[in-house]
Amino acid sequence: MQRHFHRHFTTAGTILALSLISIPTAQACAACGGTLSKNWEAQGIASAPGWSVQLAYDTLNQNKQRYGSGKAQAARLRAFTTAGGEVEDYTITQTVTTRLRYSAGTWGVSVAIPYLNRTHATYGNGWPGHSQYLHSSQRGVGDLRVLARYSGFSPTGGSGVIVGIKLPTGSNTGHFSDGSALDSGLQIGTGSTDTILGAFTSGAIAGFGWFMQGSWQHVVATKLALGGLSYRPGDVYALNVGVRHANFGAKFVPMLQVNVIKRNIDTGTSVPLDPITGVSISGGTLIYLAPGASYRVGNGVSFYGFVQLPVYQKVNSLQLTPSYILSLGARYSF
Repeated sequence: MQRHFHRHFTTAGTILALSLISIPTAQACAACGGTLSKNWEAQGIASAPGWSVQLAYDTLNQNKQRYGSGKAQAARLRAFTTAGGEVEDYTITQTVTTRLRYSAGTWGVSVAIPYLNRTHATYGNGWPGHSQYLHSSQRGVGDLRVLARYSGFSPTGGSGVIVGIKLPTGSNTGHFSDGSALDSGLQIGTGSTDTILGAFTSGAIAGFGWFMQGSWQHVVATKLALGGLSYRPGDVYALNVGVRHANFGAKFVPMLQVNVIKRNIDTGTSVPLDPITGVSISGGTLIYLAPGASYRVGNGVSFYGFVQLPVYQKVNSLQLTPSYILSLGARYSF
């Protein structure tokens, strides 16, 4: 039983990086999304040579005001607006991502196409009087990403590297309700071309499997934002560690992940600055605990679900953070 489990786990490990992490399309804030490994639960179904299609749904509601590592107090918000700063109300992002993957032994490639529905509202610098309350709503295809992996470094294929690219296919021309330009970091596309580099490793101990993966996303080219303003998203570093238990049968597998994401500050003339400290209102470090499970239906079909719960949030200046992130998905392998 242990040997059988180990074989499936290491095979799955060879392609877990093809849907590596859910790096959000917009990166203005540290908490615009989470990092989550969504291929690990495949247990050999999607990792067999051939094709697979995955449909994933992610939703988060950023409605918690945070300043640094603590809750933003009313006195802080008043001082912020008095100095001319903007206080945001909420940002709700729903993403449906379609992934097409092909695997052939030690190498594979995947293409991910996200479709985003993002609504946002801000008090501007009119908080708490709300006289400048504005909102925005955007729907459309986000930034496409292509990932390739190689896992021929060991006989089991449990370790490998990932290389990829994110293309600026999403719109960065959205507007607020009054016709003014939407912040660059809230657009459904960043307007940047990014490289993605990463590595992963996996193994099994008794009835438990484990994995670890890390990635680095870096902007190599940008295009001007609305009004000719410049915008360059900061580098994104992600680390995921997970365990799962195999003794619940062949269909149901519970899992637990720890997701760490660090975002450097965004730069450019369209990036807002803290009116008190002068630091960029972007970037930070977040850590999530993500319990979840997968269920194998049969005939190449499986489902999964995760809830990412923040255990540590430290952002630069004043930003909105979520209470949780929900991720659901289905996969068909053929």
